[in-house]
Amino acid sequence: MKVSVIVPTYNRKWILPYTLRRLLVQDYRDMEIIVVDDGSTDGTEKLPELQFVRYMRLPKREGEPFARNRGVEIATGELIVFVDSDVLVDRRFISDHVWYHMRDDKLIVQGLVRHIRKPHDFGRFTLRVDGICVVACITQNMSVRKRWLMEVGGFDESIGSTEGYIDVDMGLRLRKMGLKTVYTWRRCIAYHVDGYPDEERFSNILRKAYERGRNAYYLAMKHGNKVGQRFLKHWKAMMLSYLMLTRYWAEKEQAVRFALAYRDSPFIFVTPIVKELLKIHYRYKGIRDGIRLWKGV
Repeated sequence: MKVSVIVPTYNRKWILPYTLRRLLVQDYRDMEIIVVDDGSTDGTEKLPELQFVRYMRLPKREGEPFARNRGVEIATGELIVFVDSDVLVDRRFISDHVWYHMRDDKLIVQGLVRHIRKPHDFGRFTLRVDGICVVACITQNMSVRKRWLMEVGGFDESIGSTEGYIDVDMGLRLRKMGLKTVYTWRRCIAYHVDGYPDEERFSNILRKAYERGRNAYYLAMKHGNKVGQRFLKHWKAMMLSYLMLTRYWAEKEQAVRFALAYRDSPFIFVTPIVKELLKIHYRYKGIRDGIRLWKGV
């Protein structure tokens, strides 16, 4: 079975070489690596590792759904494996994905993703794990046959360059076609490099929380309330936001600085607690803006 590994990227010159080096030493040989550069402006196109992969550069940023779809269109493999450009994998990663698909051709294989701070932490045990989504999929580490991606119509490009629930939407549509999800606990494990939690990265986390909230309403309307409400969770975000009075302090610069001040202190619980409260605030704000956006009010 030929495999096409699709790696969308945007301004990740600092970490993309580590991702590609891990993919280039896989023990599975019948594969290709496709890097879709979504209009990066940081000099990504000059990386020497790109000479060993298929590289597609988009003239401007179009968003992850668009980039992934372009990668799928040019892929020559029967099996598509999605890996984010800040994710590191071991030598048997592709072999493990293939192992599952050889047993059933109507599968979504969802691998776990552990979070680490820097590339050299690869292989370390961490408590924070992604990759468990009971009705959908997470494209940091996911595989499915190309025929199903084409039949379902690819990723929804109407979301544009915003982030949040793009993969959830895809997973829901694949499940409606009769595909089932396999969650891998010991195979296909990958590591997401979060980077050092400075002010820029912290602000990026909050931006994503806002965009996920905004896209959640679109997802709920697209798939119907019964399914969509699982991801919208409007009441939960609203209640927590009001209880913690986040509207009075969450958007002030001091809030982020306060959280970051404790990132390396003995009071390590302060930063994650404040971060979660800030994410709740921005998610609720995104939901409210999403309702206005998609309703046209």
